[in-house]
Amino acid sequence: MPEPITKNNEQVVVAVSRTVKAGCEAEYEAWVSKIAGLAARFQGYMGANIFRPSAGSREYTTIYRFDTHAHAAAWQTSPEHAQTVAEVAYLIEGQENRNMLSGLEVWFDQKNTVSPAPQPSRWKMSLVLFSVVFVLLNTLLTVLNPLLSNWPRLAQTALVVGIQVILMTYLIMPRVNSLLAKWLFK
Repeated sequence: MPEPITKNNEQVVVAVSRTVKAGCEAEYEAWVSKIAGLAARFQGYMGANIFRPSAGSREYTTIYRFDTHAHAAAWQTSPEHAQTVAEVAYLIEGQENRNMLSGLEVWFDQKNTVSPAPQPSRWKMSLVLFSVVFVLLNTLLTVLNPLLSNWPRLAQTALVVGIQVILMTYLIMPRVNSLLAKWLFK
């Protein structure tokens, strides 16, 4: 298994790609639902997305999200995971590709997780980021203004930007990315 980019307590994305033998797609889809349900029972699980093959391909990519590296590692090294993965070996061609990302790169970067997972176009990323930053910044300024009115401008900016980055990294962007995945990665 590849080393993760970081081992601290940042959100972790585990991306697994497998090429399914021709004619075994329905059985694999039932299995991938089973393993995603199993992952949901592990501490720190934040969700999963299944990217089905594009035309002319039989490669499925499953993205699992965990709140920390330790929780992702606990899932991947568990006996339940090993047993469930072994159940599907006869449906797979070649080796699976497994990668992990954490930190800011989980917002959009899927080009480093597995190939050929798509990366959103720059205009879509820009539109989503502009919208999220605009709404969140105005909300934070409105809510925090009464509390920060006597603070120096630089301290106000530092606090608002700090809160915004934390909210976007751990709360907002993972959900927005999941919600808009079909449009972003089209």
